[in-house]
Amino acid sequence: MKILSWNCNQNFSKKYEHIESINADILIIQECESLKEDHFPEAKFFWTGKNESKGLGILVRNQRAFLDPIHNTNLINFLPINVDGLRVLGVWAYNHRAVKFGKNLSGNTIDAINFYEDWLTEKSQPCIFGGDFNNAPQWDKKDNLNNFQNINSRLNHLGFESAYHTSTKEVFGSETGHTFFHTKNESKKYHIDYLYLRSLKLKSMRVGTYDDWIKLSDHTPLILEAK
Repeated sequence: MKILSWNCNQNFSKKYEHIESINADILIIQECESLKEDHFPEAKFFWTGKNESKGLGILVRNQRAFLDPIHNTNLINFLPINVDGLRVLGVWAYNHRAVKFGKNLSGNTIDAINFYEDWLTEKSQPCIFGGDFNNAPQWDKKDNLNNFQNINSRLNHLGFESAYHTSTKEVFGSETGHTFFHTKNESKKYHIDYLYLRSLKLKSMRVGTYDDWIKLSDHTPLILEAK
């Protein structure tokens, strides 16, 4: 099984041809437009968001899949999908920006973990929790519950491990594979996208390069194979 996560920086339908050859089974796409479920051949597309041109999508190819009724639209943007015995919680964390859509809304990943905890761990089903967290340990502030350290600790406690860090053995905050280039500037590089796995065996992991992806987006994709 191959999984791809990518912040496409909008217009996903026009950019899909650039990633189709990767042949991923599950694609977690951030900053994508709302599309019909059957927009892509032999695939199902699921979407959530408050802006029709810029939300979170999950594309599942050649497998049965459905949106879980537990989906909480007050959490922006998190999307729970069931895929043939596998659970996927897609992430495009809006963090503090979510309040512009309503004071009772949250875009914090830690809130999503707390809300979906039982769903994520039920019956020890294999699970993927991943996407654009808009977060990294170097940005942590004291007493902020949505600190990356807290997020990572909670996920670890629930049995999740970051695929990138499992593969590279690199320390959080000192990654050599960067996933975000602010204003598309190669010197303003960060690692803020993550794929966490639970009860899955990682086979391979790679991060797209700046040169290959910068014309398409300010993010590069994470691509992994697991079983």
